[in-house]
Amino acid sequence: MMAFDNIRRRSFLKSGAAAGTIGLAGLAGCSGITGGGGTPELGLAFTVPVENLGSLFAIPEIQDELTNLGSEYELSVTRNESTPDSLNSMAAGEVDMALLTTVSYASAVRQEAVPGNITMISTDFWDAHPEWYGFTIFSGPDSDITEIADLEGKNVGVNAQGTGTHAILEKGIRQADLSFGSDAQIVELPFPTFVSAINDGRIDAGIFPALFAVSARAEGFTEVYRSQDLWDEAYPFAYTVASNNSIDQKSDAIGAWGEDLDELVNYCYDNRSEVVSLAAEHFELPESLVDGFFLTNQDYYRQDIGIDIERLQFAIDELVDLGFVEESFDVGEYATNEFVPSN
Repeated sequence: MMAFDNIRRRSFLKSGAAAGTIGLAGLAGCSGITGGGGTPELGLAFTVPVENLGSLFAIPEIQDELTNLGSEYELSVTRNESTPDSLNSMAAGEVDMALLTTVSYASAVRQEAVPGNITMISTDFWDAHPEWYGFTIFSGPDSDITEIADLEGKNVGVNAQGTGTHAILEKGIRQADLSFGSDAQIVELPFPTFVSAINDGRIDAGIFPALFAVSARAEGFTEVYRSQDLWDEAYPFAYTVASNNSIDQKSDAIGAWGEDLDELVNYCYDNRSEVVSLAAEHFELPESLVDGFFLTNQDYYRQDIGIDIERLQFAIDELVDLGFVEESFDVGEYATNEFVPSN
């Protein structure tokens, strides 16, 4: 039951803050707004462009639409290779806020990976919403792998063990009374390689985030199961957290950022076509790829940036049951809705 938590602990000790790619050209990079006059400066780290809504703060044309940015705070936006890298950047005082997922958040809180610990300040997206995309396990076209039980004896791809996506695979395999390691095998590969890896037989199936599921659908891949098949209700999966030290020192600036985040979400939904084009150009992604999921029903539910403490507690307790977090904790002590407008 401690193995997955230990995986995360080792990850937090890696050298951090290394910008990298996720296998698609041009995804690395940072965008900063710097200024003087004593305006507070904030740093935000993300890992997956577009899929992490916070990444859109890096786009100059979107920055221009935000009320507080440039007057109430200055902002630098940086892409890191992984959430542990972002946490290491936060621990080093290089960024104030970072996009995390459920496992990395829980592990960071329990291990106090950041001096003074962290607090969740907004929700980025939910998984398993009945009307929106949920993480989906695909096999190849015309595959005989069509349900969870068919994964017996197969190789299943995930980006890394000890992650939120790995937890979805673990919950699924248990529903079929199977176990990874004895009945099926986990294979770690970068998400952008999954389509080619399935096509050439390196893996038999894999779990696809919304961004990469566009290519799976285009290839006619077979849906094996979705997170909606595992959970009766949606649960929050990705979040923005801030270091408690930054909250103590820059609470007004973080509150101004939270107001801008609310504006950013509304602007994106009201101006989807424009934002799709801007995001594709800025991050050097095919526009058809971004258009194939972003803010459609093939995207996650992300219209409520507030934190549902009850569902967040449920998600953390699920991770304990699955062995990804050693012990539960009261999420109300490490999450707040203070910094985002209430709906």
